[in-house]
Amino acid sequence: MIEIMSDETLDDLNKVNRKIIQKKNGFRFSVDAVLIANFTEVKHKNSVVMDIGTGSGIIPLLLSQNENIKKIYGVEIIEENASLAKRSIELNGLENKIEIINSDIKELKVDYKVDIIVTNPPYIKSENGKISENGIRAVSKHEIKLTIRELIENSKRILKSGGSFNIICRTNRFQENIAIFSENNFFVKRIKPVHVKPGKSAMLYMIEAVKDKSYTPDILEPIYIYDSQGNYTEEIKNYY
Repeated sequence: MIEIMSDETLDDLNKVNRKIIQKKNGFRFSVDAVLIANFTEVKHKNSVVMDIGTGSGIIPLLLSQNENIKKIYGVEIIEENASLAKRSIELNGLENKIEIINSDIKELKVDYKVDIIVTNPPYIKSENGKISENGIRAVSKHEIKLTIRELIENSKRILKSGGSFNIICRTNRFQENIAIFSENNFFVKRIKPVHVKPGKSAMLYMIEAVKDKSYTPDILEPIYIYDSQGNYTEEIKNYY
């Protein structure tokens, strides 16, 4: 029996028929994680996936029903988050498919290569914006423990040649990130802009980049999180 603590909630992920344990007032998953999980394509059988910065395990849980996935590794530096994720995985009976690793990705030594990496990283530079007084929230939003450059460089050593790297990030980091991809021999395959609502410029974008294999980028139709009345769009509702 998995115990739910008094400062935690047990929430439904209706689309995939899973449940997730989260803190009431601490770290909780955002729509960003849901977006990148739904953006990530897993087309080949027996694929091995790694989610870097898995938090409470939301992305592995959302991907877990994909029959093409053999194994999902969720890497999380914060022990409290990793504990939440491990209990959620156990609660859903997914221990054979999902493994949560409490580690700094920069220090993680593996004897295998993965087919796909997916990540909703801390994408605010540490010198920009107000840093939360909550240490866990601060690390999840700002580049305190991991920069985008470090993320891409470490993904390169873990990802197979021809493997897929999937990221959601702010548009003000776009040019910088494209340059880092190029330096590490990643080629952009798909780009999907994310708008908060119609009439507003995209604040986020999602990219699939492929290691060692050249592509002409495909610019996909944008996605809108809210409609003009401030409600989730039908597309976003279907993601949950």
